[in-house]
This record gives sequence, C-alpha cells and structure tokens, in this order.
Amino acid sequence: MATVHEQRQRRIEHALLREPGAVVDVSIRLWEQLATELNQIIGERGVESMYARSLHQSQKQFNWLTPHPPQALAAAMTALRASLQGQADEVACAASTAMMMHFINTLILLIGELLTNSILLKAWGDDVVNNAGTEPNE
Repeated sequence: MATVHEQRQRRIEHALLREPGAVVDVSIRLWEQLATELNQIIGERGVESMYARSLHQSQKQFNWLTPHPPQALAAAMTALRASLQGQADEVACAASTAMMMHFINTLILLIGELLTNSILLKAWGDDVVNNAGTEPNE
C-alpha cells in the first residue's frame, strides 16, 4: 500500500499529465490556486519564500530550472513557465511535481498535515487531493 506522500505525488503527476501538451499551463494553474489559498494564511511573502525554497531544492535534481531569489508570484510563474516550456512533458511533470512536493512537505512541517490537506483540498479540489489518505481511484 502506498504512503500518503506517494499517493499525493501520484495525484499531482496525474493532474499534470491529464491534458496532453498542457503540463506547463496546468502546473502554473496549480501553483496560482495554491498561492491564492495560502496568501490568506502566510501572506504573499511567505508563499514567495516557500516557493523559492522549493525551487532551490528541486534545482539539485533539475539543474535546468532557472534560479531566482524570492520574488512576486507573477514573476516567479513567468520564470517557471520559461523553464518548463523547454522540456518534454514527462520531464516538466517530474520537475513540477518535485517542486510541489518540496513545497507541500515544508508546509506540513510548518502547519501540520491536517491543515495542509485542508488547504490543498480547497485550492485543488478532490480531483487532485485525496484528503482521507486512501488509495486513489484511478
């Protein structure tokens, strides 16, 4: 049986690959939806800092991701879009998933898994988030 972490990762990958050729657009949309929910809790600067940290951590595995210091989300999304567009869908999906998982894992450390799941559910819906931690129906 897969762990909650593995299930979350698979659901993100599935969401990113659901629309062929749209990995970049879906990735940006998921980041923006998550940021919208988190801005109310940790503020824009908090989201920007956590995003920059997840980017930095993911660059160890995906060195083609464009580094930048914490900046406004719109500018960060423009940089992310430019980095992802040069990659095959599977590679862009892997990088986006890694970044989101670093971000989510940090969020879990800061506010706990229950509140994180609640935020993810509100941002992404049950289509991406399996709040109960059970096997996804795929």
